[in-house]
Amino acid sequence: MKNTINKETCKICKLCIEVCPCNIIGLNEEGKVYFIPEREHICLECAQCMAVCNTKSIRVNDISYDSELLDLPGARISYDEFIDFLVARRSVRNFKDKAVPGEIIQQIIDSIAFAPYGSAPYEVQITVVNNRKTIESALPYMSEFLDNIVKWIENPLMRFIIKRKRGIETFNTLKNHLYPIAKSGNYKLEYGDRITRDTPAILLFHANKEVEEHTDNSMIYAVYAMLAAHAIGLGASMISIVPAAINKVKEVREIFKIPEENEVVISVILGYSKIKYKRGIKREKKRITWIE
Repeated sequence: MKNTINKETCKICKLCIEVCPCNIIGLNEEGKVYFIPEREHICLECAQCMAVCNTKSIRVNDISYDSELLDLPGARISYDEFIDFLVARRSVRNFKDKAVPGEIIQQIIDSIAFAPYGSAPYEVQITVVNNRKTIESALPYMSEFLDNIVKWIENPLMRFIIKRKRGIETFNTLKNHLYPIAKSGNYKLEYGDRITRDTPAILLFHANKEVEEHTDNSMIYAVYAMLAAHAIGLGASMISIVPAAINKVKEVREIFKIPEENEVVISVILGYSKIKYKRGIKREKKRITWIE
């Protein structure tokens, strides 16, 4: 990592010192702003210091003012406009038989560049599956996997193993959510595609299993992708059963070309909505505690 400060142009306003979340910038004995060598290794490369520098005197590693940093737009949407945008967004699970152009999916991916993140943000990979035939080829394996969930939950030994290996949250999600739906036969292909919902495209967010905060980062990126799809005029929905099948079934992993060492955290299905919604839905969060 090579962080530098141009002492010729630096005005010593000290905004970079104030904004740095890791306190790696300070004043040296000469009163000049500098990166503190013994702390520099904890730099997050968040570029906050570069973003506040009026003279563009700071360089963090390979981050460039020309390509990575953008001047902030003057226009802002109001809170009411923001709420209207959210009200209009629905989780869309009915799609037209219409392919999504690659350039539109690229716009969605471009929006993720502005998403907040935890550590190791560049470790999350995105696989774009923009081919309905490829998706269909994986459906029989995913349907079988979902049928197996019924057997696992009804088997006391498997229930114990799932709790121990995957944790109580995952177990309860399987038992209370997926199990009753799968047991009803909902995911059987004879009823149509109720797994990927006839989507023409899927975004898969995945990373090496050992990478720090890849779960949080993947979820944040998926939310941005879903909101971007809505802004463009597409329908989208976050789906967790596709990642579960990929992580468990070798054939599905191979179809979607996910590296063996990676786990898929979440997927976003997207396409042109087949149904036009007339109203949104507001779900109040009941358990809110204020501490003042």
